[in-house]
Amino acid sequence: MRATKLQSRIAALEGELSRIEGEMTALQRDYEGLAQERETLLGLGRRLAAYRLPEGAPPTWAGVCRAMGWPADSGKGHRTVKRQDPALHALLHLCVLDRFCALERVTYAP
Repeated sequence: MRATKLQSRIAALEGELSRIEGEMTALQRDYEGLAQERETLLGLGRRLAAYRLPEGAPPTWAGVCRAMGWPADSGKGHRTVKRQDPALHALLHLCVLDRFCALERVTYAP
């Protein structure tokens, strides 16, 4: 009788350990994905910092044009940034401004 009870208890513990192991595997995948995304964003942030844009509130397209010394024609800042520096244009979409680019009709993703 005792052996059956012991075996039953061991089987229950093995089942619980197996369930927890499955959860840990899923958590590890989630952790790795988030850590990779963080590293990507840190790299993008370093690239963006190299442009030395003013600190503070998120920039506007016109504000970026002014900071870079480019003409900021009324309502044309987005086009100007894209034309003057396509890499900066992409970084701004990826890091601080809307990820959807109305000019290209694409959504940027890191």
